[in-house]
Amino acid sequence: MPANLPREWYEVEKKYLEAKTLEEKIEWLNKLIAVTPKHKGTENLIAELRKRLAKLKKEVERKKIVTKKPRFTIKKEGAAQVCIIGFPNSGKSSLLKNLTNAKVEIADYPFTTKEPKVGMLFYEKVPIQLIEIPATFTKEFNFLLKNCDLIIALLNAKENLEEQKIFILNYLEENKIFLTKVVFLISKDDEGKFENGFSNLNDSFKKVSNLIWKNLNLIKVYAKEPKKKPSETPIALKKGSTVKDFIKEINEKMLKTFKFARVFEGSLIKKVGLDYELKDESIVEVHC
Repeated sequence: MPANLPREWYEVEKKYLEAKTLEEKIEWLNKLIAVTPKHKGTENLIAELRKRLAKLKKEVERKKIVTKKPRFTIKKEGAAQVCIIGFPNSGKSSLLKNLTNAKVEIADYPFTTKEPKVGMLFYEKVPIQLIEIPATFTKEFNFLLKNCDLIIALLNAKENLEEQKIFILNYLEENKIFLTKVVFLISKDDEGKFENGFSNLNDSFKKVSNLIWKNLNLIKVYAKEPKKKPSETPIALKKGSTVKDFIKEINEKMLKTFKFARVFEGSLIKKVGLDYELKDESIVEVHC
């Protein structure tokens, strides 16, 4: 049986075919179904149009899920962002408090921390943001774990270390979180049994600070103006960074008039160009 579609139907169909976004296509497809005559000759056509509509709506919902804003997002501040994870009572809050002086609740009962807690560690005047992740191991915190620069996983020395480590590794793998940026530390190591362990002593927390810095693969570089002393506050750069990377960090406009840089490394003084690779503790004097 012929469909006998009116002229208006073809005009709406044209609008539907020209639609750019999913939302526009859904709007015009609804109108197309509305202007389609309802009789036996159009039953198959209406069924096909409704099938297309359902598919488009499903695609919209899928995109909403993919682009849904995570519940917990914390803006990166400082030279790097480090997340601390571990089981309940593994010492996460104590570590955060002692490294950053952050105000956190510390108790002997589990799940004291219900939301991420933030503090700033100053490693030789370089600010490093530390985030304590609640011990729930739920996906609402995965955005933070995926986007931080380093993960410190605490293993409680008073519990089964292997079971804790296997659980954490499996969780990270299942959620596609890069294991290359995970460092395991053994907390509550009061007897000093483990090489990568620490207790609640001040010297132990200094050891942890050094380990965090080492695994971030950063270097400290100091800016110096001609005929002046170097800045007391370093700039943190990735290992392998050049003079060009350094200038981009302090004032990118200086690249346009750059002539050379004088680099001080211990007792050595070098006249270098933009591609020179800097070392930890380098002092850079830019000449334009």
